[in-house]
Amino acid sequence: MSPAMLRARQPYFWKNLALFGVLAGISGGVYLYTYSFLMKDDFEDIPIPPISDEKLAELKKEYEATHKK
Repeated sequence: MSPAMLRARQPYFWKNLALFGVLAGISGGVYLYTYSFLMKDDFEDIPIPPISDEKLAELKKEYEATHKK
């Protein structure tokens, strides 16, 4: 860049940097709030039906067969 271009941009550098910090802070805050909110969910209130040993063995075989490919 030419010296004239550097001088023309100089007054806006700190304002742009401050605005970037504000926008990054808002975006980061929303992200962290959402992440912390979602990590509180534990799914303990959802009942899990019992499964027999035979059905479990069948599901394991099916899983292994599909993931070997």
